[in-house]
Amino acid sequence: MDGRTCTSLDSDSVKKLVDIGESDLLVGLPSLNCAHTIGYVLHQVAKGLTKYFPNHKSVVLVSDGGSDDGTREVAESIKTGDVSRIFTRYVGVSGKGSAVKAILEAASILNVKAIALFDSDVRSITPEWCRIVFEAAMKHTDLVTPFYARHRYDGTITNNLCYPFTRAVYGLRVRQPIGGDFGLSNTLASKLLESPLFDNKYVQRFGVDIFITHTAIANGFNVGEAFLGSKVHECKDPGAELSSMFIQVVGSMFTCAKVYEKHWVGISGSRRVPLLSYPITYPGPEPVRLDASKLLKVFRYILTEKRSLLGDVLGRDLLKDLTHISRSSRPIFPPETWAKTVYSFASAFKSREGDDLLDTLRGIWLGKICSFINQTEGMADDDADDIVEKEAEIFEDLKPFLISRYTGDV
Repeated sequence: MDGRTCTSLDSDSVKKLVDIGESDLLVGLPSLNCAHTIGYVLHQVAKGLTKYFPNHKSVVLVSDGGSDDGTREVAESIKTGDVSRIFTRYVGVSGKGSAVKAILEAASILNVKAIALFDSDVRSITPEWCRIVFEAAMKHTDLVTPFYARHRYDGTITNNLCYPFTRAVYGLRVRQPIGGDFGLSNTLASKLLESPLFDNKYVQRFGVDIFITHTAIANGFNVGEAFLGSKVHECKDPGAELSSMFIQVVGSMFTCAKVYEKHWVGISGSRRVPLLSYPITYPGPEPVRLDASKLLKVFRYILTEKRSLLGDVLGRDLLKDLTHISRSSRPIFPPETWAKTVYSFASAFKSREGDDLLDTLRGIWLGKICSFINQTEGMADDDADDIVEKEAEIFEDLKPFLISRYTGDV
């Protein structure tokens, strides 16, 4: 790739990359208004590259979405030693997907061997993250996904939706399919750049992580996990702050299901993926507090306001089950009901995709989180994770329900 074929890098950034010449490793940091964390992330990345890859030429690219809080000034003030650093304002739709596309275009220009993507708001990154991710990506693993120690209420979209769906549909137990801290081989990066899905409105934003994971699996790339300790970052309230993120992530996930249907429709069961781990020191996960009563209110509201749509998508019996659940002061979702609900929405999205459909599912998902809180309140994180694993098994068992709805063979 040269500057004439780049769509997410401006000409000045292309020139800087060309002047650097070929490189071995590229760390990409998508950023937006993270002045309070970007300096720490850059410092840890530079330490990791210098300590573990002193004989490799390395570049760090901060791919920014137009920060106005001093992110650029902080990033450019950090000393990175022999590691080259570029700060770029990517071109195109504002969103993480556009930032990642600019990073992959830079990787192509530099002809790197491997790429690492790290979130710019993560406060638990260590130099060892670079070692673990790059050693796998340079050898045998095309996609390195993170494996974290997380608080039971952190990662609510992952635990209650993306993990069980990915595991059941694609047959791989990728525990953090939207973790964000990834390692990619040069070959996978090139495949991703070729994908027309990069123009999808969901992939251009927060849907990029699930797009990367599902595209790698569906195209037969080697996928592995890397244990990175805990992920301490800016947690968000699912009831107040995750509305657009949910729509973008799940919209991308359901879009990938449409595109890759021929790959997954014949898969049953699931298998583990290889886990790469080194002895590392890490802090325990930070506690996350959620307001179950607020989530329950939204769940009940959606059941009332979107009853017609829900009836069309779910059918009478499943809607009746959800209504019964909502009437409890401490609702508990049977995992079978939740799996069938998700599969019904995925099937409906195939022919009538849209934000209204996804936002309706979001309201039901908030009820599911409320249920998870009721089930796990006071429970140890590992015990709560056992519940997530058991629910993922139910998603696997009910995959024939998805296929019958998806293919119309009801």
